[in-house]
Amino acid sequence: MEPIPAGVYPTKSLRQTLGPAAVARLIREEKAEPIRKGWIRVGNAPADQVLAVKRGGVLSCVSALKRHGVWVPEDIDLHVRGNQWATRNRKGPFCRRFGRPEPEYGAMDDVPTALTYAARCLDAEGFVVVCDSILHLRLMTFDEIEYLFRAAPGCLQRLLSMLDARAESGPESMIRFRLRNKHVKLDIQVQIDGVGRVDILVGEWLIIEIDGYEYHGGKPMFTRDRIRFADAHLRGYTPLAFSYEQVVFDRAATDRRIMTAIRNGAHLRPSQLARPTPLSPDIDR
Repeated sequence: MEPIPAGVYPTKSLRQTLGPAAVARLIREEKAEPIRKGWIRVGNAPADQVLAVKRGGVLSCVSALKRHGVWVPEDIDLHVRGNQWATRNRKGPFCRRFGRPEPEYGAMDDVPTALTYAARCLDAEGFVVVCDSILHLRLMTFDEIEYLFRAAPGCLQRLLSMLDARAESGPESMIRFRLRNKHVKLDIQVQIDGVGRVDILVGEWLIIEIDGYEYHGGKPMFTRDRIRFADAHLRGYTPLAFSYEQVVFDRAATDRRIMTAIRNGAHLRPSQLARPTPLSPDIDR
């Protein structure tokens, strides 16, 4: 018998694949264990999938999306969804979606199914960020996402117009979403002569970059970006760099810094011609 990969499997499908006798032997040899009626853990299965099935559902929503490599907002909760019977008869807690619950196909949902549940758990910014990542990773197309939410409320469907597959990180999508909500004109992944590609360009002169080793390939690339910022200044641009932590965990101060630069006209003219006004006194230095 070929060894079966570690994981959590529906008992019925496992018996169809291996045969009832082989499944019984795995359990006797303690290589597998029933963890819920109709479900069996084989080997060193992923802990989050085991916990989700024990709770009475399957791994879904942002927890499943993260497993698929999608960038999701910081979240320490385990996101589990149940089928129609489970949502009526088990405590959960369960994530929900627009429309009826899906049947259980495996211990972890695929990207489209998980996204339908994430749409109810995430706020507007989080939904756009997650969809951007899905598009950028080519896990779904825009048409597929649009069709997936064809029956969703209008407020969610309107968010689809804000998606952009070019976004290369969650924090970049966050800043773009916040600025466009303030009706700020911008573009992303812009190639500038003598500077290179920048994350966000507001107007014609204000550059916003998501800084830090985790996004810029370590210390050598981080150093190279310092040179790029100096070159941008020499060409009249105003570059602003923000870390992951600033964008994700210090939103208010980061937004105020960007909007102060815009009020100073940094996006309209070269930096050496600007007449700046002071930063807001409530920004932590």
